[in-house]
Amino acid sequence: MPLDIPMYPISSRASVNILEAALKNSGKRKIDMKSPIHLLKDLTFRKKIMLCFLLVSIIPVAILGLFCYQQTKALLVSQEEANLQSSLQQAADSLDNQIQIYNNLSDYLAFDSDLNESANRIYTNYMELYDAYSKTISPLFLSMKNLHDDVERITLYSGTNMEKHGNMVIPLQDAEGEIWYEPSIQSSKINWFVPAEDIVCAVRRMPEPDSGGTAKNLLYIEIDSQKLFSSFLELSKNSCGIYLVDSNGSAVYSEIFAGLDVSEVPPLETLLDSDSSSITWNSSDYTVIQANIPSCGWDVYLYKPIHLITDAATPIVLTVAFIIMLCLILVVLIGWLLSHAVVSRIEKLQKTMQQVEGGDMGVTITSESHDEVGDLIRSFQKMLDKINALINEVYTGKLAQKEAEMRALQAQINPHFLYNSLSLINWRAIRADAPDISEMAQLLSTFYRTTLNKGKQLTSVADELKNTRSYIDIQRIMHSGQFEAIYQIEEGLGEYLMLNLLLQPLVENAIVHGLDQRPDGGGILRITAAHKKDTIVFMVEDNGVGIDPQALPNLLTQDSGGYGIKNVHERIQLYYGKEFGLTLESKLSVGTRATLTIPARRKNFESQLNQ
Repeated sequence: MPLDIPMYPISSRASVNILEAALKNSGKRKIDMKSPIHLLKDLTFRKKIMLCFLLVSIIPVAILGLFCYQQTKALLVSQEEANLQSSLQQAADSLDNQIQIYNNLSDYLAFDSDLNESANRIYTNYMELYDAYSKTISPLFLSMKNLHDDVERITLYSGTNMEKHGNMVIPLQDAEGEIWYEPSIQSSKINWFVPAEDIVCAVRRMPEPDSGGTAKNLLYIEIDSQKLFSSFLELSKNSCGIYLVDSNGSAVYSEIFAGLDVSEVPPLETLLDSDSSSITWNSSDYTVIQANIPSCGWDVYLYKPIHLITDAATPIVLTVAFIIMLCLILVVLIGWLLSHAVVSRIEKLQKTMQQVEGGDMGVTITSESHDEVGDLIRSFQKMLDKINALINEVYTGKLAQKEAEMRALQAQINPHFLYNSLSLINWRAIRADAPDISEMAQLLSTFYRTTLNKGKQLTSVADELKNTRSYIDIQRIMHSGQFEAIYQIEEGLGEYLMLNLLLQPLVENAIVHGLDQRPDGGGILRITAAHKKDTIVFMVEDNGVGIDPQALPNLLTQDSGGYGIKNVHERIQLYYGKEFGLTLESKLSVGTRATLTIPARRKNFESQLNQ
């Protein structure tokens, strides 16, 4: 049965406060709704279900499509690189074969005995020159040119007294300004050069009869570069660029494919500096293939923009986009049907909650389904029943609260009653001329005042030492002065803060378990306090009977039946940290020393002391 809840009137001031709070919360909500997170939270549950369906469907499809695109792209690049490598290697092998043919031609001419004899001979008349030209040099050079269509000219640069004979024989001094002169005159091998755009030449030093002499003749063979590099020209038609590089890293030939702007051509230095099969130039990626030509020591580099390779994957991207659109349409339809089936019961629960929010605590809602929504509806009804039951318990709770407040007030009154009683005893003892009773009353008053510390956890070092002194003086009176107390307190420590009631338990243990157990008198209790770096170190020493070595390690970890040194050690470590606390040293029949270490803190002394 629903409970009849009494309605109490609300004061006008309370109404204003409630209205102001509602306006503030409304303003905050409007501000928070601007963020995407709050926009998502404020969506209806139906829209959230549809959004989840969209995300769950789109994300896998998009990831799969992206994966397929990347794999296809990588496969296309890999296949194209393999094809380019094969084509470039074929072109390089073709050029290497041609260069090897010309190297063989150069060897054949350089080691021809008749040509060597004519080249190294010193002529005494023009008849001898004529015979050399007509019978040896001209027939030999012309026959070689006829056999090799690519050869433009063959020239002997003579270091003897041979006269110039067309372009077949030229004095050696005429070649001294050419770029190929110095490298060729200093080397016995065949050297290849590209002195001009359309000229490729192979130059070598002619062998001499006397191997120890200085070279005097150079054999020069010039080849048509267009015919020699024709295989690379075919490669460039496949949207590729070509660099042919000599052993010094200089380009001897280059070819740019049609459609590529000059500003988009990567410089040779970029290709040479890269160790990978791809480079980036002007925000464009290029794949790079390299092959070598061992016959002349040249390297050939082929580069091609990667986007030209991956453009073939565009149909795949369009197909994936089309599939994603179809999935979106299907997911929206399924999401709408499913959200309608799920959200209707949640909307019913929402209306019931709004009625409860409006103050109608007697509403009821039921559900026969056993899914999560059904459990939620039944849980809400149980919660509503408990709320109605708890309303009746409010007055009982308020009575208990008042009773606790009364006990707290009594706890504040009792210490004042104790202080007043001790003060009365002190006054009566003074009037009765009983100084020992007066002293005891004063000591007890000081001890309990510093022990209770007005209920505060922190106290000053000065008050802690005052508490310890009063306790020791009381014990000395009770023991009829059977032990002495020695204080060694460093000046200036009184203003530092420390936890209350740390030293008194140590002193009590020293007296009860140390000095009281001596068979004779003469007990000495020493209290030391010193400032060491950022800490304050207290030591309580006695010359009592000492502690059993087997029991000593367990004193800081086992309970002693009262407020003992284990409690002091735990309080210090809980408040200050594990690096602070107590250490114990003892020797049987000699005595015991308890060392207490805490951090030196006096910043904001007054504010901390008043907390």
